[in-house]
Amino acid sequence: MNTNTLFHGDNLEILRNRIPENSIDLIYLDPPFGSNRNYKGQNDTDAKPAASYSDTWKWDDTTDALLKEIETALPELGTLLNGIIHAAGITPVTTYLVMITPRLAGIHRVLKETGSVYLHCNPTSSHYLKIVMDSIFGIRNFRNEIVWAYKGGGRSKTAFARKHDIIFFYTKSGAWIFNYRDIMVDRTNRTYFIDDEGKKYWLKYGKRYYLKHEGKVPEDWWADIEPLHGPYTERLGYPTQKPLALLERIIRASSNEGDVVLDPFCGSGTTLAAAQSLNRQWIGIDISADAVEMTSKRLKASSPGIKFKTIRNS
Repeated sequence: MNTNTLFHGDNLEILRNRIPENSIDLIYLDPPFGSNRNYKGQNDTDAKPAASYSDTWKWDDTTDALLKEIETALPELGTLLNGIIHAAGITPVTTYLVMITPRLAGIHRVLKETGSVYLHCNPTSSHYLKIVMDSIFGIRNFRNEIVWAYKGGGRSKTAFARKHDIIFFYTKSGAWIFNYRDIMVDRTNRTYFIDDEGKKYWLKYGKRYYLKHEGKVPEDWWADIEPLHGPYTERLGYPTQKPLALLERIIRASSNEGDVVLDPFCGSGTTLAAAQSLNRQWIGIDISADAVEMTSKRLKASSPGIKFKTIRNS
């Protein structure tokens, strides 16, 4: 299929029928978190809602039908889900797991053997999602549990303030792209000196230690990227919009120029905008017409002259 494509529709159907097997180099997904909340965006210019979506989950006939489909097509995952449901009961979180599981299987199908996936979630369901991801991608292909830590917002008086997200990093096989030199950050905890040849070094107990390269690879906790609170010009009014810096780090690390990046819950289009600016090809999917319109406008504004296809599934 052609890349640089924006789909409006159900990503489950599109993953199964519109994207070829083993065709995607990198997948980032920021799906609903199973938070059992309704989100409303805010447009900073006119105080009108810019985009909204529901992250509430209630077991119904559609959930029953989807679970039976999983049991038939993916029996191991069906057994796993039934075990979780038996242990935890029918709750919003287990309903959410039935929705997300076949979509995670779908991203595994379209990912290249050398591809990587980053699943963005939060502690509401991360422990369950890791079990599902281990089953689909294999425990050996788990690479990192990244903690994106941040400040801002309210503070609880009954528990510790919840101020982090989880990003699971998996690969499809034992061979994958990781461009560590492209994501290095400053070593801010040291004072450097320059020798007569212009080389950087630091001192420890009077001994010189020379830098082999600039910076360091980030740890698996990221506190250096701020969320989009306050007067950030990036803000578009989408309620769970993520910062470009977050996606740029992921895309630089796990893809090369010309590779294909997929976001099956593209929301406000941050992944696609970052991929475009970094000379990657991209595919975005969202079931919300508002999100697709916002993403389209964003891409045209940030990349004048850009050409892409918009496909609306009935």
